[in-house]
Amino acid sequence: MPTSSIAALCFFSAFMVIAPDAFGQAVGGSDGARPVRGDPGISSMLVLEDEAFRVLRDYAEPGATRRLHAHSTATYQVFMLVTGKIRLTVEGQDAVDILPGEVVSLPGGASHTFTNTGEVTATIVEVFGKPTSR
Repeated sequence: MPTSSIAALCFFSAFMVIAPDAFGQAVGGSDGARPVRGDPGISSMLVLEDEAFRVLRDYAEPGATRRLHAHSTATYQVFMLVTGKIRLTVEGQDAVDILPGEVVSLPGGASHTFTNTGEVTATIVEVFGKPTSR
């Protein structure tokens, strides 16, 4: 099961230094978030996108589940839980409970699902790596 990694922490640390305004947006309020089709209680918004990565901010109401899905074009995926408590399951592996401030990295294209197991809305910042053309 994926666990917090030094690489993921370094990425978020660098992101906060290089793009502090974008990081502030990434952990900000829910204005502009749109419901995720087929997943009641889940909403998402694009915070930042460039040629190398994409940053989303997701919200999960208590008890809401994001169905099993994968980001097929992502070269990597990093989760950072800002508020709440979620249970993350990567296909074929045991579920892991994630608490605020914890960072989890997934390989690109990994099928996964999460459920808000807490009593407050969970806020999740996700970063997806994009393929580079050479």
